[in-house]
Amino acid sequence: MRNYLMLAAWLVISPCYAQTPAEGSVLSKYEQALDELVQSRDEAVGQAEKTAESITLNPYYFRVMAPGTYYSRPLHQVMGIEGISANTPSAVEASDLALAQLYVSNPGLVDRAETVFKETPALREEIKAPEVVVESKLAESAVDVDLEADVPDTIAPVAKKPNFWKFKGSASLQFTQSYFSDNWYQGGENNYAGIGMLTLEANYDNQQKVQWDNKLEAQLGFQTASSDTKHKVRVTSNLLRLTSKLGYKAAKNWFYTGQLMTYTQLAPYYEKNTDTWKARFGTPWYLTLSVGMDYKYKSKNGKVELSVYLSPVAYYMTYVERLNAILDDGTFKYRYYGDMYGVKKENNGIYRPHSFHKFGPNFTVNSKIQIVKNVTWTSRLYWFSNFHMTLVEWENTLDFTINKYLSAKFYAYPRFDDSSIEYKNKHNNRGKYLMFKEWLSLGLSYNF
Repeated sequence: MRNYLMLAAWLVISPCYAQTPAEGSVLSKYEQALDELVQSRDEAVGQAEKTAESITLNPYYFRVMAPGTYYSRPLHQVMGIEGISANTPSAVEASDLALAQLYVSNPGLVDRAETVFKETPALREEIKAPEVVVESKLAESAVDVDLEADVPDTIAPVAKKPNFWKFKGSASLQFTQSYFSDNWYQGGENNYAGIGMLTLEANYDNQQKVQWDNKLEAQLGFQTASSDTKHKVRVTSNLLRLTSKLGYKAAKNWFYTGQLMTYTQLAPYYEKNTDTWKARFGTPWYLTLSVGMDYKYKSKNGKVELSVYLSPVAYYMTYVERLNAILDDGTFKYRYYGDMYGVKKENNGIYRPHSFHKFGPNFTVNSKIQIVKNVTWTSRLYWFSNFHMTLVEWENTLDFTINKYLSAKFYAYPRFDDSSIEYKNKHNNRGKYLMFKEWLSLGLSYNF
């Protein structure tokens, strides 16, 4: 006890003298022991930090830190089934040894096998998948460019305006043929028929407010007629039609729209066994001007396109020219066919260009539906009425695409028109305002 008291007194008094303890003294040994303890502590802390960092950054310690799992490699190493190569990291050897001791001493802590990880979907297969390298050529051949050359100040960037116009079209040439033997029990007339169709479209869309759709359609069909003594072929389809719609966007699918539709015939149509024609280019000529709302819809997959145009007020005009017909007896007489189109004569015996003008509501529905991959249904429904006369046209075309250049078409066209004065004056024809045309053909077709 006395010695400890003396040591304490020395520790208190010695700083006052500022003397270094003599080597071999009790105080120097004490300080040396403290230094060794501090150094040992610092080495232990540094080793712990280094070990923690290596465990954190080294993936080989994952097996030791993960839940108890049986791996085949540690026991294969211990039993000599699998040798240790010179390139095996020391961390792998240490983890294998620790796992082998765990399997022997505490097998109850191991509750799963390595196959569980292999059977569970993970990123393993994606990581091991071979890297796919896609070579892309920016140019067909190398171009020498002098990168050190000075660029003239006169060169300025040019902004190219986007093209809001889209042009497309289709053309087809279809054929049909019928043959009857002379002794066919029901009779019949051999004939060949063909029809050519052309459609051109020019559409403008500035992707903001304005849309302008323009469509030109032409149809011309002929059929051989052996029973017609005046003409070897007769016209079956005869149409030239222009439709133009200018719209300004009002809502999501609605547009304020003005529409122009006009159509007539391409070639003259003659009565059978006569040189009298009933229709030709410009006679009759139809014109419709209207304003209204247009609803447009197009499905995301592009298989359904729909346009519903509604007009509360439309102007409708029919024009008929004076007709001069040559009759079979060789005499020249005037024959007037305006009654067929609802146009009255002006004065008895006087035939001038005639037309009538009507006002009333109008709607037009255009649709295009891809029923299956190679079958498309195109439809146009037109209605106009001034409450004294009504005109309804419904054109339907089923297009069966065989390949890029070959297709079959089915065309059905019911039409209702009660403006015909000729039908109204003939009691036996009263009510026969519903007309129908239909054909089925096979031929060439091309879209561009």
